[in-house]
Amino acid sequence: MHPDLSPHLHTEECNTLINLLKECHQNHSLLKFFGYCNDLDRQMRKCLKNEYAEKRSKSRERGDEMRKRLFSPPQESEK
Repeated sequence: MHPDLSPHLHTEECNTLINLLKECHQNHSLLKFFGYCNDLDRQMRKCLKNEYAEKRSKSRERGDEMRKRLFSPPQESEK
């Protein structure tokens, strides 16, 4: 199952692939059941997976930064 395919949630590259897959499903309503659109589906899933990995790494970096800031001793300003 795919994540939400709303355009505002994804990059232009992934949005292009999503739109191509949707068009393929509309234009080939019977052939899609026999794997006609599978290549586009694989490309789209790969793009979404890369997006997810990138977001996950950014979130991890931000979390590490927040933990470091929260658990480090307070810095005293010099007078």
